[in-house]
Amino acid sequence: MNTTKIELDTVDDVFEAFKGPTAFGKPLGLKPSAASEMRRRGSIPSCYWIELVAAARSCGVKGLTLEKLARMHARRPAPGRARAA
Repeated sequence: MNTTKIELDTVDDVFEAFKGPTAFGKPLGLKPSAASEMRRRGSIPSCYWIELVAAARSCGVKGLTLEKLARMHARRPAPGRARAA
C-alpha cells in the first residue's frame, strides 16, 4: 500500500494525492474524462464524497475527510458570484 501524506487544501491537492485523474476516478467508477473535468472545474460533486473518503483510506491517501472536502468547496465562490467580504 502506498501511503501518501500531503496537505489536502484544494481539489487539485486531492487529485495529486491520488496521482492524477485516472487513479482518482477508478475507485469511483468514473471515466478519466469525467475525473479530468472535475479537476478542471476545481469541484468534486458531493455525491462522491463518502465513496472518495473510503477510497482514499484504501489507497493510502491520508487525511482526506468529509470535513476537509466541505471546507475546500466552501472556499470557492460559486461561478458568477463574488465572495462576501
